[in-house]
Amino acid sequence: MEEARERMLIEKVKSGDMEAFEELLFHYEKPIYTICLRLLKDEEEAMDAAQEVALKLWKQLHLFKYKSKLSTWIYRLTTNQCLDQLRKWKHKKDISLFQQDTHKKEEWIFEKPDEEISIEKQIEQKELQAILQQALMELKEDYRTILVLRDIQHYAYEEIAEVLNITLGTVKSRLSRARGALKKVLEQNKEPYQSFFRLKR
Repeated sequence: MEEARERMLIEKVKSGDMEAFEELLFHYEKPIYTICLRLLKDEEEAMDAAQEVALKLWKQLHLFKYKSKLSTWIYRLTTNQCLDQLRKWKHKKDISLFQQDTHKKEEWIFEKPDEEISIEKQIEQKELQAILQQALMELKEDYRTILVLRDIQHYAYEEIAEVLNITLGTVKSRLSRARGALKKVLEQNKEPYQSFFRLKR
């Protein structure tokens, strides 16, 4: 879309013009959904998130001050919406425990439990998952977000850098600190964390 046309539509939307909003949304709805799908990895959740973004776009476009490209502003809005959904644990995945990753040479990773396991082991893994989620909630938001993106959602470093608008070096250093912080939480001499290392044996 030409810049002049886009600016005209923005101003019309700010004055409440629904037709202008529909034209603007038509131009951006596909990339919005693509971002949602990439982050959430679920078509239904991505559609819900994209609809929330559209609603927020209508309500918040008056806040756009042309300090960046509209596309950048919209994609940041989209990313924040998806991160909110991830932080609310709408994608509750079975997580077992931290293990050494010899292939990627990373200190810690989350690993999905084996599907062919006993009922007893399944119960233990559910308990481990609950403990891990509680531990994650004790971390500050920056750490919790990057752990969810990397160790649970399995995004590449480059994708995380783009999503969080930080450098690749910052991604790696923040992830290392976040994993260390989570390990400290799990090593606390109190319940439920005392049970964590007993259950994972």
